[in-house]
Amino acid sequence: MPRKTKTIRKRTSRKKQNPSLMRKWWDGVSLERKAGAFQITLRVAVLCLIVASVAWGLGSLESHVRMTADPKQNTPVRLQVSARPAWMPAELAYTIAKSFAVKGKARYDDATLTSEIAASAASNPWVSKVRSVRKARDAYGRPFVRVDCEFRKPAVRVAWRKQAYYVDDQGIRLKNSEIPSLIAIIPGPDGKPRQETYLERDRKEIPRNAKVWDIEYVTIELDSEMDPPPPAPGQKWDTEALLASGLRLSELLKGLEIPAGGRQRFRIDARNYAGRRNSEAPHLSFFAGDSYFKFGRFPPSDYHYNVSVADKMRALRDHIDRHNGRLAGTPGLDLQFDYQY
Repeated sequence: MPRKTKTIRKRTSRKKQNPSLMRKWWDGVSLERKAGAFQITLRVAVLCLIVASVAWGLGSLESHVRMTADPKQNTPVRLQVSARPAWMPAELAYTIAKSFAVKGKARYDDATLTSEIAASAASNPWVSKVRSVRKARDAYGRPFVRVDCEFRKPAVRVAWRKQAYYVDDQGIRLKNSEIPSLIAIIPGPDGKPRQETYLERDRKEIPRNAKVWDIEYVTIELDSEMDPPPPAPGQKWDTEALLASGLRLSELLKGLEIPAGGRQRFRIDARNYAGRRNSEAPHLSFFAGDSYFKFGRFPPSDYHYNVSVADKMRALRDHIDRHNGRLAGTPGLDLQFDYQY
């Protein structure tokens, strides 16, 4: 009996039997156009990736800025103070800057930070003027506060009841323990020496190969009974013997050009200011070493019967010229009268 033949039919998907319109269009596109479309698609994908990366970076930067402004994440405040004057020792500059710091845990975003630092700076005896206090950030985004101020410079030493004190050119008292007292000429590695000033307590810090000498201050002697006691550091010593006479004469003496240099050791006697102790004695006198000079008073006008200040200083300069550029160790002068040589 013959075997029946089984017919096997292969199923085909409807998709292959009925391709879509997009498929028909794509199959009809040339290879060259397909390659161009692929390149365009790749460029768009790369551009989207770049845009996404930039957006992520800006978001991270914004988050970092917000964290820096957050008091919980903020770093302690750093200070940057005006450049140190040439006369000021580095140790003194550090001490002054340290005193500006606000007590407690100050933060950069504190609303009162700059005003508190300005108040601390203004209260320091060495600061004569606070010009500005501003917040800023360095190149790495780290916060700091810049303090721009002017400093007081020691002008003279004041002797009162056998004690020495220091004031600036306005009569403001300064701290004795912080007075620059040493000058050192330090040889440099390139052969060029540099000059530095030091506090007395830092004498051991000076290099051994440096040439060192003491800073010479003009001394003004006040009357222990008629002049008031020294004020607290940062306050003005309110006495006319110092403010109107002693400081004025000290500036004149420091302005003398003494070619020979050396230590003149000027000491001004202002105890008889305005003739308060003895009307017949010089109101002002001074020593250069052991040499004694009678200066007298400062005339109230150029046409006063007293010898003018210009004539007195001219006589002093002539005296210096005749004695090889020296005042200390020379015969004294009476500058109260027209002096004839």
